[in-house]
Amino acid sequence: MHFLPLSICFLLQALALLSCEDTTNTFSNREMVRCNYTVASYTELFNALGNYGQFASIREMGTGKVRMTSGATGKYTDYAPSKVQQYFSFGLGGLIVGTNFNGDNLAYDLACPYCDVASYRLSLADNGYCRCSHCGIQYDMNNYGIIASIDSTKTYTNKPRGLYRYRITYDGTNVSVYN
Repeated sequence: MHFLPLSICFLLQALALLSCEDTTNTFSNREMVRCNYTVASYTELFNALGNYGQFASIREMGTGKVRMTSGATGKYTDYAPSKVQQYFSFGLGGLIVGTNFNGDNLAYDLACPYCDVASYRLSLADNGYCRCSHCGIQYDMNNYGIIASIDSTKTYTNKPRGLYRYRITYDGTNVSVYN
């Protein structure tokens, strides 16, 4: 007699869990990511990881160099990778690395997850948002990569998703991004 109400509670809990989509704690294995930098050697990473709400991008250039761009200023520096760094993997379009307003270190793929093409990279703004110029979707990097706005003039054939996230560790000196 007591089994029926208890089984209904378990059923309702199971349905509630199935209907929820956790976009804040999902990590991507879609593309290989593996890199490690000493933050003090790179101004863009130093500023992004040392200041709340700041982000920087890292991507390989066709010239064999790695470009790091500050989301706050848009200024970039091209760095020649060391012998170890030349084997780093930066996901589909590159990486976005930074610290949100909660103080969490975050890493995202630089390619738009809706367009899903390496060449459709996101443009970082100084306010913690990034946008794809191709599809018009804007993402909130301070809020774990959720969609902030969608271009109402465009038709989307698939349901847009939040940014692809990667694991990140930062000990105050070295930052590692991986999956």
